[in-house]
Amino acid sequence: MAAPSPNHLETLLPEARKRSRAAGIAKLFAAGLSVAVVVAIPGLIVQPSPQATGAEPVASATAAPDSSRSPAPAPAPAGSVVESEVSPIKNVVLLLADDLDWPLFQEVPRLAALTQAGTTLTNFVVTESLCCPSRASILRSQYVHNHRVESNVPETGGGWDTFYRLGHQKDNLPTWLSAAKVSTAHIGKYLNGFPGRRLDPAYLPPGWDHFVTAVRGGGSPYDGYNYSLNSGGVISRHYAGQDDFLEDVLTADTNRWLETATTPFFLEFTSYLPHAPAPTAARNLGSRAGAQAPRGAAFNATGTDEPDWLRSLPRLTPEQLAGMDELWTRRLESAETLADSFDAIMSQLRTTGHLDDTLVIVTSDNGYHVGTHRLPSGKHTPYREDSVVPAVLIGPGIPAGGVVSSMTSTIDLAPTIATVLGAAVPNWVDGRDLLPLIASPASAPWRTGVLTENLKATLPGDPDYSDSEAPAYQALRTEDYLYVSYGDNGVALYDLRTDPQEINNVLRSTSPEVVARLAAQLAALSACSGPGCRVADSL
Repeated sequence: MAAPSPNHLETLLPEARKRSRAAGIAKLFAAGLSVAVVVAIPGLIVQPSPQATGAEPVASATAAPDSSRSPAPAPAPAGSVVESEVSPIKNVVLLLADDLDWPLFQEVPRLAALTQAGTTLTNFVVTESLCCPSRASILRSQYVHNHRVESNVPETGGGWDTFYRLGHQKDNLPTWLSAAKVSTAHIGKYLNGFPGRRLDPAYLPPGWDHFVTAVRGGGSPYDGYNYSLNSGGVISRHYAGQDDFLEDVLTADTNRWLETATTPFFLEFTSYLPHAPAPTAARNLGSRAGAQAPRGAAFNATGTDEPDWLRSLPRLTPEQLAGMDELWTRRLESAETLADSFDAIMSQLRTTGHLDDTLVIVTSDNGYHVGTHRLPSGKHTPYREDSVVPAVLIGPGIPAGGVVSSMTSTIDLAPTIATVLGAAVPNWVDGRDLLPLIASPASAPWRTGVLTENLKATLPGDPDYSDSEAPAYQALRTEDYLYVSYGDNGVALYDLRTDPQEINNVLRSTSPEVVARLAAQLAALSACSGPGCRVADSL
């Protein structure tokens, strides 16, 4: 199958934005240059963004790359990952955003710059474009039909209550690492609904040495203020003071933990940003005023032979389009605040000397659409905006500026992290260790397709509810095709070689033999488990 161009994601950005980026992140990381500090709270260092100050981007440890350069270099030869005796990987930090899609990632220069500091996975696919099922897949390395956390709420078979009822809290990534004597920390959003109504808000799930998350008692953490926090079993109430903004509180706690973290350690910082309503630190408000949602080929577009659920949607009105731009601006400013957190954590890793022995993984639980395919806003569809998310690996031996287009998935995170840190990986997991692929993408045996599932609809009251989401589906994504089965509601097929925006359904015009092969692999993946998934994904 033909691999997409290494910089194909750049087509999502207007040329004017491309030319505005500054260069040099990889060299500056290596040089360890100092940066200006404009905000200082305990444990948190925040660097000014060009948008917030009105200045041109400056060369700094988080400066954005010049996207007018030639495509990023190919990954380094085999043997370059982990095996280095000078700076081996001893620790892992997972920086997980909430609803961060590729177009948004690319439009925040400090986030886009991360691709030049490490290796980018351009086909990193979520198991479901919905918070809780995706996060359960990260913790368990299982497709949704195997871990059976099918939604965000227990009423439809999801949320923390379902994860807990099935006993998954006793057997997942943190417990594997704890058994291997790895120090573990979770700071930020956990599984939706945690800790449920039956457990005490001070409950601490097994495997975590340090655990901080928002719990019931107050408003919604998605607002950024007026929330309750479980910090290691101690409940604190936060209101709307200048030191209460949730993202900054979590970032400060992360950096305090890193000050004394002992190797080997695993830290996951799981932000609530830029999830709607896209809370933003005061320092970033107005920094991206007047922004416009990207008008790519799929924006407000009508495709050929659309599935029934999509065909019924009208084109967005001028008033709706204005709303899309307003939403995009809010999300951009929230993503700038997310970049503040990532900057501060990377800076702390450098200060503590751990930048040289730590694998940093930057990604999101799912993507998000704003106006594409005539869909106002949301997720929970098989389309690229929702299901293919940013993913960058940074660390010793990881090629800077590398690009891997092979099919990868959220189910690969837990096996990769556990293997790096010397923990045993259960045989029942569905995923694979990513590092051999990054070391030798051309020769490493690897899968040909991955599965995305939407098994349950969202309900009113769910923070991710949408009245225009796709019906239940199972989708196979390969480098060349997106094949979607909506069950009784039909099938759609998109040829990604000629239609990367996934607009036109070519099921009727595609060779029956090709369709049959795709259908067979989707059927195999939809029923697979454990080692069987590592056969089905390679058909």
